[in-house]
Amino acid sequence: MGLWLESEFIRLVHMSNKQIRIAAVKLITEVAAVLSITWAAYQLHFNLSSATSVHLLLVTVIALRWGFFEASVVSLLSVACLDYFFTKPLFELYMADSHDWVALVTFESVALLVSRLSNQEGRHARESEAHRLSLQKLYELSQNILLLDRHEPVDQQLAMHIQATLQVRGVALWNAQDLRLCRSGICDFTEDEVRSTYFTERNEDDALTSTSRRVLRSGTRAIGSLVICGHSLDSASMNATASLAAVAIERARSFSAESNAEAARQSEQLRSAVLDGLAHAFKTPLTTIRSSSSGLIEMNTLHGVEKRLVVLIDEEVTRLSDLTTRLLRTARMDNANLKLKRERIPLRQLIQDSIAECSQELGVHPVTIQSDPQRSMVYADKQLLKMALSHLFDNAAKYGGGQESPITIEVQEEQAEVVISIRNEGSFIPLEERENIFRRFYRSPGSNLKAPGTGIGLSVVRQVTEAHKGRAWVNSDRHAGTTFFVTLPRAAKEE
Repeated sequence: MGLWLESEFIRLVHMSNKQIRIAAVKLITEVAAVLSITWAAYQLHFNLSSATSVHLLLVTVIALRWGFFEASVVSLLSVACLDYFFTKPLFELYMADSHDWVALVTFESVALLVSRLSNQEGRHARESEAHRLSLQKLYELSQNILLLDRHEPVDQQLAMHIQATLQVRGVALWNAQDLRLCRSGICDFTEDEVRSTYFTERNEDDALTSTSRRVLRSGTRAIGSLVICGHSLDSASMNATASLAAVAIERARSFSAESNAEAARQSEQLRSAVLDGLAHAFKTPLTTIRSSSSGLIEMNTLHGVEKRLVVLIDEEVTRLSDLTTRLLRTARMDNANLKLKRERIPLRQLIQDSIAECSQELGVHPVTIQSDPQRSMVYADKQLLKMALSHLFDNAAKYGGGQESPITIEVQEEQAEVVISIRNEGSFIPLEERENIFRRFYRSPGSNLKAPGTGIGLSVVRQVTEAHKGRAWVNSDRHAGTTFFVTLPRAAKEE
């Protein structure tokens, strides 16, 4: 009862002029109804019991029609009229017979109880109808979300659909990913106020201003905030609306990511096709030049400077041919379709051969093998591993601290895998870039100023190691330098 009185008091305080006029009309109607029924019962010579029944009927009708507060007012007026006209002494607000007291107290108690029950029944019916309408609106909103145009900003469309479908005064939606505020209708909240809901992660409902705030979440991660002004929705409907909005934003984000991934895949296919075409185009003239230079050497008709120049041409053509072959394998490399030609390989010999092939790239950098991998054996594709190690040696030489900065190779034999690390001094890779550099054709900002490159090498390293069911990663420190790690399973044999 105390909560009901408090709510009624709050309702009366916030009544508008129109609502006050309606309340006054109701009060006049109630007084008139009570007086009319009382006068009719008096003229018809009803006794107290009959008059009480008629007044109880009136109280029940008022409770069903207008509510508990109005029925309570009518019941009090009815008690006064019954006392005045139907209890002795007549026409006095006094009862001499204690039975009359009992009758009127019983009437008031029954009237209040019936009013309360009628009011609850009416409220339940109204709540059920409101719930049904809310579900209908939420269903319509979910249908509209499925029909959102993916080529237009989803958050702005979402704000408009929420405002129109739920029939609210205004909507403000903050998208944390795009740092954008979208509005629809009238919602007098600043951008900072809407964002504060996202940062504080608090859900609030203000019944006085009919405003609700919700944090939009994808799982446990906050992705935005939603403020709805001038609505009559319950808290559950607000939560459902926020969930639908979050699903719509995440759905749009996944579609965008899928589209970008498809575009990247097609772009990479195009680049691979171009590389493949260029490599094939280079093969024919390189073969001709190599055959000519080798023929001149075999003829043994040249002497002095001429012979040295032809030998240099033959060596460089051989090297360029090997690079073209490597480029062809890189262009055709795909983890899903990469076929490995596994064989038993001594790891020490593999590393030494790779260092020898990269002697020109390594220049005067001192290369040290710290641990002795003399007994380390792996089952792997020799050519692919040599290509991956060559890329790592070339990368260490290009980005080292100077022409004579040391390069350190270390091999660690663990129970399940062999770990190869290659460290150079002087370079630093920020934490946020350490995954990106393994993407194909990606180069860190500013790296083009340090050394030329295509951004292919490290992606090849990762593809080769993953094809062998291994791993590739990098650690970097401003003082200690950068270390690339490659792992190979020790038990990886060709089935």
